[in-house]
Amino acid sequence: MKQSTAEYILEENIPFELQNSAMRIMDYADLPQSRRLMFMSSLEAFRKLPDKSKVDAGIQRIKEVMIEVYLETYQAVLKKAAADSKPNHLIYMFLNYGYMDEQLLTGQQTHSLYELAASEQNSQSKYPVYNMEAWMNHILSGERLPSINEHGLDYYDLIRDKIKVGQAREEERVSLEQDLNKRLVHECNGLLRLSQRLCFGRMGGYMPILHSDMINGDISRSLVTAGRIADSLNSILAVDYSAFHREIVYNKPEMGISKEIIMLPVMPEIILVPTFGSRAVMWQELGGKRKDTPGRFLVPILSAENLDKMIIDLVAKFRWELSRKMTGFYRKDSNESSLAHDFTYYIQFHKNNQELSREAKDKIKELVKRNRSNIEAIFAADYFAWINYESKGLTRLNQVAWRILFKHCPFSSEIREKMIKHPRYGKDVSNNQYFREKQLKFLNARYDKALKPGLELDEELKLNIEYYQS
Repeated sequence: MKQSTAEYILEENIPFELQNSAMRIMDYADLPQSRRLMFMSSLEAFRKLPDKSKVDAGIQRIKEVMIEVYLETYQAVLKKAAADSKPNHLIYMFLNYGYMDEQLLTGQQTHSLYELAASEQNSQSKYPVYNMEAWMNHILSGERLPSINEHGLDYYDLIRDKIKVGQAREEERVSLEQDLNKRLVHECNGLLRLSQRLCFGRMGGYMPILHSDMINGDISRSLVTAGRIADSLNSILAVDYSAFHREIVYNKPEMGISKEIIMLPVMPEIILVPTFGSRAVMWQELGGKRKDTPGRFLVPILSAENLDKMIIDLVAKFRWELSRKMTGFYRKDSNESSLAHDFTYYIQFHKNNQELSREAKDKIKELVKRNRSNIEAIFAADYFAWINYESKGLTRLNQVAWRILFKHCPFSSEIREKMIKHPRYGKDVSNNQYFREKQLKFLNARYDKALKPGLELDEELKLNIEYYQS
């Protein structure tokens, strides 16, 4: 044994605070003895498995017991930690990394996680990025609405359904909706449980508790931080500046503005999921019933995958789902031009499109086959090319796909200026520029005329003008 400068004891590279981690965590949660014994018995059996990722009925029964007690423990630990002002690296690792047992990891992996927990707790970003503990605390405090479940139903939908089938009474509706503890249970049994499985990203071997068989590469280099996510988002927005803009209905009676549609940016809420995973998930395109609520993205907090690629895929799927959701909400005709409508039409009828060469049609056929006719996945592939290649003048898309993306995912002004003399797309860029300048001129004149003495433009109207300036 030796005493480190951080004032913890290392035994085989395991900090003293992490020795017997599972029992310490269950002690902290004040779990009943029967539940502890049940978990520890299953944990001991799981430790001995030579292949923890094997899909087997006996192994699955062991995992089911562990998962059940893990979720119960998570809720208890979270509520106690929310009221605990004393920092605790073990509890932080449990809530945010899925760590629970030092014997499921190598000594070096455990020590690396411990050091990451010590340094990562103050990680910040200009974007709304939350580790799972912070997110659950927002649910527990009532600051955020609970997320949808796997069937797309939110907490209030489920209460309505319970009343409908007689499992609850109408007079209980308000108390159920305001019950913060039940909201937390809903979020743990829904978002936490499903997000860990989905972000894990592999068909078999899922387990919410971190173990060595899940980990690829150096765990200290696998941490997904708010700063790394910000860098990825900044790279995308430098190309597709309107990725998170949407149409919002705006009212300002004192300026004579009623039900006017303006463009506003609404940044998604990004939740870091406690798992070592290979996949990010676009969970909700909207955070509630209102159309101005932020979407919700799920990203594994530990990953060996290319983060930039994961985030580009997330933004592509978000753009697609938001287009589907918003189309028809403000428009009477759901067939009116939108990203989802235009791209779907292009794929479905590409064989008859006279603008496409035989080579281009063959490439689309191959793309459709590769993505099993999933048009959203086809769009995501084209969007990846849009961000990484087309923005640099490297041709990857045919002219029909290019025009659809340029119309709905326009390049930033800097990129447009470079492309305005492009022999193939210069006319499209010039037309887009003309439309923006015309709209900007109209808006400035309209707002100047409507603005009364002593009033200033609201932030929303300033952002609407910035959208057309960009």
